[in-house]
This record gives sequence, C-alpha cells and structure tokens, in this order.
Amino acid sequence: MKRDMDVIRKIILSVRDVDGAISSVEGIEKQNFGFHVQMLEEAKLVNSSILTGNSGKIESARILRLTWKGEDFADVIVDDKAWKKAKENIIKKNASWTFSILLEFLEFEAKRVILGFN
Repeated sequence: MKRDMDVIRKIILSVRDVDGAISSVEGIEKQNFGFHVQMLEEAKLVNSSILTGNSGKIESARILRLTWKGEDFADVIVDDKAWKKAKENIIKKNASWTFSILLEFLEFEAKRVILGFN
C-alpha cells in the first residue's frame, strides 16, 4: 500500500469535523484506513489506537484526536482551491516531494489568502 494524500486529507478533515474518536471514514476501506492512520500517527498528526494481529496486519485503527500539528495541518488543507493547487504543483504523479514541502506550500498559500494576495 502507498501513501495517498487524498485519503489522508479525507481522514484528517473527518476527524476535525466530529466530536470524539473515529474508527472509519465513509469511502475508505478498513485496511486502507488502518494503513493511513498508522502513517498519520508516525507523522505525529494524530493520537490513535492501532490493534495488530499476530501477522502484524492491522486489525483495527481508531483516531482519538488530532494533535496540535494535526490541527495546523487540517487548517491548511481545508481550502479546496489550495488543495487543488497543491495537487497540481506538488503532489504530481511521478514527482519527488516530501511532506514538509507539501506543508510549506500549503502554508504559503494560506498566507497569500490571509494577506489578500489572491
């Protein structure tokens, strides 16, 4: 399985929009959800509870809450226009990028909107 930033965005925004923990997101298969929750935990964007079986396969995943960093990330990905721009310019197929580059780009876009440089 590979990291899918659209799945990550959908999960982060779903957590942000509910009061309490989540263990699934509509349209995201259970195994894919678990894989991405584990990645979000590793990136320190969420606090989660992940249960793995004897084989190491994720049996269940539950996000308890967004971290401070996760809340900041949610704030910069919520704008559909900025997200589309990020996908076109950073998350291009076959392009090399890192999460920090994506975050910097989205933060720059947020600053442009706040300062009125549309």
